[in-house]
Amino acid sequence: MLKEKQRCEKGHRIGYKCYLVYNSQEDYAGASRKCIERGGRMAMPRDRKEQEALADYVKSFFHPGNWPVWLGINDLRSEGLYLFDDGTRVTYFQWRKHFLSSQPDGGRRENCVAMSSDDGDWWDHYCDRSMNYMCEFDDRVAL
Repeated sequence: MLKEKQRCEKGHRIGYKCYLVYNSQEDYAGASRKCIERGGRMAMPRDRKEQEALADYVKSFFHPGNWPVWLGINDLRSEGLYLFDDGTRVTYFQWRKHFLSSQPDGGRRENCVAMSSDDGDWWDHYCDRSMNYMCEFDDRVAL
């Protein structure tokens, strides 16, 4: 397991959290499991500041391509009620808004949320789709 300091050197620090993108494909449940196994959890942007910093990090990681990454957000428990992986309610959203493809658009079929790496917008997807993912780690002990 990586030490906290090494995680932040390889990833991106925001406040007391370190974020690390994994360039390997997992479905939503698999990505969640991998983050937990590494001592963290899937990334859960809780406000505009975190969202914008994560969007910049993901964009620079995958530039110039567009590779969506799973976030720790879903509405599996109840359609339209978006919760973070830790069970708390999502209060800040960054859904893609476009006249051709406004999100969320998957209804009861697409229940897991990913961030687009080109613009940081959120999309709902089938949870069994394989994508890259991003974990967050509490870094208080490493400061």
